[in-house]
Amino acid sequence: MYENVSEQRKQELNILKVWAECAGDTYYYSMPQSRFDKNMEGCEEEEFFKAYSRQRKIGLEEFANEILSQIASIQHSEELHYLLDGYNYDNGNWTVMQCLSNPCCDIRTARMVYWLMSPDYYYAQYGDLEHVPESDINIKNSTVLKFIEGKALSQAFAHGLASEYVDAEVPNTNEYIAMFPDAFFADANCLHQVSQV
Repeated sequence: MYENVSEQRKQELNILKVWAECAGDTYYYSMPQSRFDKNMEGCEEEEFFKAYSRQRKIGLEEFANEILSQIASIQHSEELHYLLDGYNYDNGNWTVMQCLSNPCCDIRTARMVYWLMSPDYYYAQYGDLEHVPESDINIKNSTVLKFIEGKALSQAFAHGLASEYVDAEVPNTNEYIAMFPDAFFADANCLHQVSQV
């Protein structure tokens, strides 16, 4: 996998992944400088320190826009997949949403994200994604899942990544008949074959 992504580009994407995670995090932004310095002591060479320092210097919105611009400029599905492969979902959904919103994002990447976010939990608990209550700690994930479903059903994801990019989490057949769109399964041939909820 990732034969078309050079080692140098992988390093750049690894750095972008860290900076993007920071762009979606506000924890350190309003922290008093003395506390920030104490929390970051010994981390001055780390990318997250550099990213949070920049965020604190230029502001949340401007920093997020800088990172968004970098992600939006990615024109290769393989690079977007690389950014989200192994992503730690405990770091929030900001990076995920920026990658999914990119027109080059491939359906195989969307499927990987979709199943790693456990849509079956929401369907089992609430019947669908529309009825997830505000009290559910994971409601933000259901918003991402709805976005993915909507984009897939409108056939807006790219279709260029080879089968080697199918994530192990993606089921091969629609064992959830009439619950999930067929487009979210590894053996889906086309997006217009949809099981309606």
